[in-house]
Amino acid sequence: MKDDEYAIHKLPPGRLDDLVEAQREIFSDYMVPITVSREFMDSFMRSVGGKTENIVVATDDGGIVGFVNPVVDGKEAWIGGLGVAARARRRGIGKRLMAAAEDIARDGGAEVVLLEVIEGNLQAMSLYASLGYSKTASYVSAEGLPQQFAGYGPEPMKATVDEVRSIHSEAYSEACWQRRKASALVESGGNSEVYRVDRGFVALRRVGATGFIPFIGVAPGERRKGIGTSLAKFALNRLWELGAFKVALYNVNDDLVTSRMLDKFDFKVTLRQVEMRKAI
Repeated sequence: MKDDEYAIHKLPPGRLDDLVEAQREIFSDYMVPITVSREFMDSFMRSVGGKTENIVVATDDGGIVGFVNPVVDGKEAWIGGLGVAARARRRGIGKRLMAAAEDIARDGGAEVVLLEVIEGNLQAMSLYASLGYSKTASYVSAEGLPQQFAGYGPEPMKATVDEVRSIHSEAYSEACWQRRKASALVESGGNSEVYRVDRGFVALRRVGATGFIPFIGVAPGERRKGIGTSLAKFALNRLWELGAFKVALYNVNDDLVTSRMLDKFDFKVTLRQVEMRKAI
């Protein structure tokens, strides 16, 4: 099939389930396993404030072979997923999808587009670099074990998402695009236990045998006072009480402070992601 025989257009209304089904093929050989379901897609879109009507697809005789999910938020836009089925790769579809995503971002008032790519995914990084994207930051995901602690400082108080919004806004102002959005806190917090101390907070949840700490933050002026360490101890202790067998952290800043905390609790880095951005 010739490149121009693949149509690039917005996802037609009522075809989100078709996209979810297509993603099973698109991500079947991805570097890391990806959960593909309508429930996951709906939750993801809520967490990033995305709009289904902005999703762009590539089709082959009516079947979806590729997609891109641009999310526009003021002067920033973020690529919440790009993929092409193996049978349709190396035909320029990724570049055409990205061009369409940038048009949507520009039309929505965005001046810069951000995305994250797994370190080691050289093909994707090469594509983005050829389109003018440059590396600006890096993030890590890590796994460890829940632990029981005899003490962890002041007892955090149970809190609501609304009660920690302002702390989240300060603590995550320099985090990756998705995690610094209030919508991500609302979506994760609604399914998590949330606790706070003065100028700090943590969210935690157990899913099956795995415990997650989706957010742990301290206001910038209060850092290096042991608040983050105390919150981490509390979260690991609470997940131990909940019966989790392992604990996962996703997309935390790849910096010295975070590295020291991961080492302190014997967490191992499982994935590194690179943030790239482009002015449009």
